[in-house]
This record gives sequence, C-alpha cells and structure tokens, in this order.
Amino acid sequence: MKLLREPLFHFAIGGVALFFAYAWLNDDVGAGDRPEIRIDDGHLRWISETWTNQWQREPSNDELRGLVAEMVKEELLAREARALGLDQDDTIIRRRLAQKMTFLIEDTARLAEPKEQVLREFYEAHLGLFRQSRRISFVHAFFSNSKRPDAAADARRVLAASDGRDDLGIVDQGDQLLVASRLEESSESDIAAQFGPAFARAVVELRPGEWTGPLESAYGLHLVRVSKMAPGEVRPFDKVKADVLEQWREEQRRRYQERYFAELFGKYHIVADERVKALVGPLPGEVEAGQ
Repeated sequence: MKLLREPLFHFAIGGVALFFAYAWLNDDVGAGDRPEIRIDDGHLRWISETWTNQWQREPSNDELRGLVAEMVKEELLAREARALGLDQDDTIIRRRLAQKMTFLIEDTARLAEPKEQVLREFYEAHLGLFRQSRRISFVHAFFSNSKRPDAAADARRVLAASDGRDDLGIVDQGDQLLVASRLEESSESDIAAQFGPAFARAVVELRPGEWTGPLESAYGLHLVRVSKMAPGEVRPFDKVKADVLEQWREEQRRRYQERYFAELFGKYHIVADERVKALVGPLPGEVEAGQ
C-alpha cells in the first residue's frame, strides 16, 4: 500500500512506539509526578448535603459514586481549561470567583456570639433601626371605575348622604374587592403594597374618625375612615433582640469587608488610562498609567 511506503507514516509509527515504551519504562515515575486530585470526607459531606437539600433525601451509594465521578470529571476539565488559559478574560468566571471570595470573606467575618451588653450598646446607638413605623387601622368602601359610569360622583353622593357613623352602610354601597374592607394596624408600606404608594401616602395623613374621599388607589376609588393611628415608636430591646443580633452581625461583616478591601487596594496598583479617568473619576489605589 502507498501509505505504508510514506516516510512520514514510518516516522509517526516510530514516535508512537517510543512514547509507549517510555511510558511503560517510566510508569512509576510518571505516576508520582502527576498532579493530584484528592477527594476527602469533606467533599463527600458537601456532595451528600447538596443532594439532600435538593431532593429531600440522602443519596444512595450508587448515586454517591456517580456524584463523586462527576465531581472528578468536572475538576479534570476545569484544570485543563485553566492550563489552556480559558479562564482568562471571561466575565462569568471572574464574577463567580469574586462571588466565592465574597462568601469566603463573610465566613471569615463570622464572629462568636456577642455578649448581651455589646448588643445593648449597639441597640442604643442605632435606635432608628428598631423603630416601628406608625400603624393605621382603617375601613374603606370601594367604587369601581369599570363598573360605574361615574364612580367619583357615586362615592361623593354616598359620603354626602351618610352620617359618618354607619361603616357597614357605607361599605355595602360600594363594590366588591378582593382586599378586605377593614385593615388593622397596617404600616404605610403594607398599605402601599396592597393599594399603591399614592393611596398609602394619602391615608396616613387622614384625621382619625372621619369618612373622607374619594381617594384613588391602584384599583379605583375609595371612601376611607381611619379608626386608629398608633405613632411609630422604638421597640423594646427584649422584643427585638434577634433583630439586634442580625444587624450587629451585618455591621461587623461590612466593617470587615471595608478593612479587607483597604488591604487589597494597598496590595495592588490600579492603573487607569486617561479615557477611563474621564468617565469614572479617580479609583481607589490608582496610580498613573505607565508607572
């Protein structure tokens, strides 16, 4: 055959033979020089817990073996990709690595449980964080623009004919709405979530005890009577201790991140050319381009 007479073919065959002969003679040395991928108990626990959280049961032995095999394959591909430089200039990989570093920073920032005195001092220094917004109780009658030719006129007529004391009589003259006609101790944000921000702002300014309207909401028009308005107040420490602890932890995480990034900016030179400076201004740790 013509192929068998080609010098290049003989050269290739000889090269393959030499490769396998070298591999056979140096099998022990090669194995020792190969990079190691180690799977330990920590990996097994992580794989098992991840599976359990997703499927609400522990993996079987066969499933666990399959998961470990997939993990090894993933690590092999990841190492080869890095060896080929595929991780360079990749936005997704950069963001994922930054995210993992953020998680690592947060884990490092987790401190032992603070003493109660520390929490009380934090509470006193940040009372605004634990202030309960004012609470409004009110009743409303809904008038639908889609069901009435002139919902505003109907609402004003009902209001004018009422003595202001018969809540049920006024509500019954309105239209049905999925939202309850009476709401108790709702915050402005609660009202805004159900009726819209403009309606909520109007309701919290009403004088308690009087029917008023019509006020416009995301649904239509309403007659409203505020029955009670409790002013905002700082909640007692004992009632918000869990919230104080969470806010304290968040403050510690924030401070730790600030210190960590201050150290990083001292470790790296941030170099920006003139066009970047014109767009974003000076950057932390920046030096002149070309230095």
